[in-house]
Amino acid sequence: MSDAIRFPLTDVDQLQRWSRFLVNEGRRAPHALDASLWETPYEDGAMIAKIQTDLAQSDSLATLNKKLRQYRREEMMRIALRDLSGLADLPESMRDLSDLADALVGGALDWHTQALTERHGTPIGEHSGEPQKLLIIGMGKLGGQELNFSSDIDLIFVYPEKGQTEGGKRPLANDQFFTRLGQALNKSLTEFTPDGTVYRVDMRLRPFGQSGPLAVSFAEMENYYQVHGRAWERYALVKGRIMAGDVEQGKELFDILRPFVYRKYVDFTAIESLRELKQMINVEVQKKDRFHNIKLGPGGIREIEFIVQAFQLVHGGREPALQGRALLPTLQTLVERQFIEADTAEDLKAAYVFLRRAENRLQIWNDQQTHDLPGDPEPRQALAESMGYADYAEFHEALEAKRDFVQQEFDAVFAQKEEDAREEDGFDQACMNGQVDPASLEALNLPDAEKLSRLLNHFYTQRPYTHASSEALNRFDGVMPLLLRQLAHTEQPALALERVLRVLTTIMGRSVYLVLLKENQQAVKHLLQLCELSSWTTDMLVKYPSLLDQLLDERILYEPLLADALLAEAVEIRERHQGDDEVFMNELRQWKHAQVFRVAAADITGHLPIMKVSDYLTWIAEAVVKVATDYAWYFMQGRSGLPGGCDSPDACPLTVIGYGKLGGIELGYGSDLDIVFVYDADSSLKSQGDKPLENHVYFMRLAQKIISILTTFMPTGTLYEVDTRLRPNGESGMIVTDMAAFEAYQQNKAWTWEHQALVRTRAMAGDASVMARFADFRKQILARERDKPELKQAVVEMRDKMRRSLDKTNAEVFDLKQGRGGIVDIEFMVQYFVLGYAGEIAELLQWSDNIRLLEAIAQQQLLPESESQALIDAYRHYRARYHRLALQNKKARVPADEYADDREAVAAIWDRVMTEQCDLKGGCV
Repeated sequence: MSDAIRFPLTDVDQLQRWSRFLVNEGRRAPHALDASLWETPYEDGAMIAKIQTDLAQSDSLATLNKKLRQYRREEMMRIALRDLSGLADLPESMRDLSDLADALVGGALDWHTQALTERHGTPIGEHSGEPQKLLIIGMGKLGGQELNFSSDIDLIFVYPEKGQTEGGKRPLANDQFFTRLGQALNKSLTEFTPDGTVYRVDMRLRPFGQSGPLAVSFAEMENYYQVHGRAWERYALVKGRIMAGDVEQGKELFDILRPFVYRKYVDFTAIESLRELKQMINVEVQKKDRFHNIKLGPGGIREIEFIVQAFQLVHGGREPALQGRALLPTLQTLVERQFIEADTAEDLKAAYVFLRRAENRLQIWNDQQTHDLPGDPEPRQALAESMGYADYAEFHEALEAKRDFVQQEFDAVFAQKEEDAREEDGFDQACMNGQVDPASLEALNLPDAEKLSRLLNHFYTQRPYTHASSEALNRFDGVMPLLLRQLAHTEQPALALERVLRVLTTIMGRSVYLVLLKENQQAVKHLLQLCELSSWTTDMLVKYPSLLDQLLDERILYEPLLADALLAEAVEIRERHQGDDEVFMNELRQWKHAQVFRVAAADITGHLPIMKVSDYLTWIAEAVVKVATDYAWYFMQGRSGLPGGCDSPDACPLTVIGYGKLGGIELGYGSDLDIVFVYDADSSLKSQGDKPLENHVYFMRLAQKIISILTTFMPTGTLYEVDTRLRPNGESGMIVTDMAAFEAYQQNKAWTWEHQALVRTRAMAGDASVMARFADFRKQILARERDKPELKQAVVEMRDKMRRSLDKTNAEVFDLKQGRGGIVDIEFMVQYFVLGYAGEIAELLQWSDNIRLLEAIAQQQLLPESESQALIDAYRHYRARYHRLALQNKKARVPADEYADDREAVAAIWDRVMTEQCDLKGGCV
C-alpha cells in the first residue's frame, strides 16, 4: 500500500467516520471542517509566528489560557484532516504537531515571563551580570520534532546562572523566579477548563526526577550528569532540543552536556544499557499483556528507535553526523556512513512510517494517548480503512509483517550472544576464575596447549589484570571464552594469543573496548587474524586502542578509502575544528591512524594488491598535508591577516613540495615525509593584519605551523616525522624559500643529486596557480640539456658514496634498499634516464613514480623491453617484501640467498647502463 491515500476534499464525512475527535470538534466548531482552512500546508515557521504573535497580545491570564486551548483544538483538527485525507505525509504531520507544541509552550512562556518580570524584576546572572531567561528542553518525540497526535510532552526547565532579580517590587533569587515561572507555565498548559486542556506535561526527566527542583541552572545540570547521570538519561538526551528560550544559550548548554551523551570513543556500553532498558520494558509488556501495543510491544516503534539510537550512542562521539535528533534523517546517515545496509534501512524506514501513521490514526480516533490496537469492531475498521486497507484482517497482516522484520533487526543488534543465553560451562567458568589448564585448551583442539596455558596464566598474574576494576573483570570474563574458542581457527595460536594479550593488557583499564569485543564476535575474529599476521598492527592497537573500532565492519576494515573520499573526510575534520588546535590535531591523528590501519588490514589479508598499498598510503599523507596546510593558512590569517600582495583568503601562496617516496607515490608503513616549502609572493611586502609581518617571516611561521601540526606529539600520537633537509642549501638554508630564490638555486647552485631528487617531486598543497608554476619549473629543470658522460659519472659517484655508508649487506643478509642490485640502483638508473633524455623525450616529464617512469623508458626504447621489464619486476618484488617486513617491524633486509635472480639482473643492467655508453633510441650496448 502507499504511504498515504487521498480523498476528495469534500468527503469530510468519510474522514469523520475514522475519527470521533473530528465528529466532536466538528460539532463544537463546524467552520473548522471547511476545506479552505486545511487544504493548504503552512509555510515553514508560519504557524509558530502566527500563534505566538497572537498569544503575546493576551490581556489577561484567562484570555491566554482560552487562546491556548482554542489554538490547540483548531490546529489539531487541521492536522488530523490533512493526515487522514492523505494531503500530509508523515514528516509533515510530525513537524506540524511539534511546531504546534513549540508555538503554544513558547508563547505561554513568553507571556508568563513578562508577567512575572513586571512583579519581581529581571533575573540577573551572578557571574555574567547578564539578564537570564528560562530555557525549555523538549525531550523524546517533541525534541526530535516527531510528536504524535495525542502525546504528552516531556519538558526540562533550565536557566544559565544563579543570581537575583533586579528592577521589581519584590526581588527573588533566580531559582525561585524560574521555579514560579515553571509552575505558572505548567498550570496554563495542564489545567482542565471548559475549553479542555492543552497538554499533559511530564517533568520526570529532569535531574533527580520528581524529587528534584523544577528548574535547574546550567552548573547544576552539568554537575548532576557528571555525578549522577544514568545510562537511560544519555538515551533520553539524544533527542533533547531547546524548544523555547534563548537558542544560542541552548547551544552552550548542549556543548556542556554533549560529552555525557556522546563519548569520544566508540562506546559499546550503550548496547548493554539499552538492552537492559528494553528488558525492563519487556517485563512491563508481559505484566500488562501489552503485546498488541505498537509502541512498546515486539517489533514496535520503540525497537526501531532503539536500533537507531544504539548506533548514535555507540558511534556518535566519533561521528558527529550521527548526533541528529530525528530518526529518519539519522537512519539515512547510518546508510551513508555504512553502519546499516541500504536495503535494511529502507525496510526499517517503511516499518517506521507504517507504525507511526498507525499510531496517529489510533490517537486521532478519540484524541487519546493510546498505542494499543483496538478491540472493538468500529475503531478496528476505521483504523484499517484510514491506513488504506479494506478490513482489519488485511491491515493486521501487513502490520505483523512490519513488526516481524523490526523484531528480527532488533534481535540482530541487541540479542544476547549465544554464550550469554546458555548456562556457563566449565570452560567459561575456568576463564572467569583465571584458571585455564592445558586440558581445557586441548578440548578446543588447540595445539601447544601447554604454551598457551602458560601465556594465559602469566597474564592473570600481571598488574593490569590483578588491579582491574570489578566492571572490567566482568567484561573480560565475557571476552576470554570467545577469544579462546576463536583461537582454534588461527594457524599460529600461540603467536596470535601472545600478541592479543598485549592488546588486552592495554585495554583492561579502558574496559569499554572489552565490551566492544564481547558484543562483536567478528571483531574478535579480526583481532586475532590481524595480530597473528602482523606485529605492526599489534603495536598500532597497543598504542591506539581506539583502532579497535575499525574491527567492527568487515566492509570498512578491508576497503580503504580512495583519494577523493580521503580528502573529503580530512577536509570535514578541518572545517569542523578550524581554530581549535588541540581538537583538530587529535582528531586528525585518530583519523590518519584509522586509515593506515585499514590499508594494513586489507594488505595483510590479501584484500589489496601489494602495488596499490603505496598508492593508498600516499593518498592518506596527501590528504593530511593538504588539510594541515589549509588549517595553518587560516590560522595565520587570523593572527596576521593576508600576506602582502595576496587578495584571496582561499588562495594560499605557499606550496608544499613532496620529495622521495611522498613525491613518487611510494610511501610505506611508517615512512617519514620529505617536504620542501616554497612560496610565490614578494618577500619585501608585509601582511595586512593588526600585527603585520614581513612576508618571509609570515611564510616561515606558516611552514613552522604546518610542521607543528604534523609532528607534535599528542595523546593520539603524531601524524608523520618530517624531513626538510632537501630544501635549498640543506640544513643551513631557510626552512621556507620564495619561488624566485628556489628557481635560481636549482638553476645555478644545485648539485646533480638535487636534480635527481627533483625527479620524484610533486606539489602537494597550496593554490593551484603556485602548484602549476612549480610543475612547469620542474619540467624545465629536468629537461635541461646535460652532458651524458658527466651526468653518468656524477650519478655513479653518488651511488658509490651512498653504498659505502649505508649498505648493510653482508654474507648473511641482503639490504633490499641499499644493496647492489637493490631498490636504489633501480631508482638511480631511472633518474639518470630522466635527467639525460627528458629534454628530448617529453614523456619522461609526466610522472614522478618509478614504475611508470620505467614503463615510459621502455616505450621510448631507452632500454630493451626485456631489461625494463626485469627492472619493473625486481622493483615490485622488493617493494612488496619491503611492505611485508614493515608489517612485522623488521628492517628491510632478507637472507642473502633470496632474490638472487632479481639482484643479478639489476646489477647486470646497472653495469651495462652506468659504465658503458648508451645512445638515444639505440639502447645500451
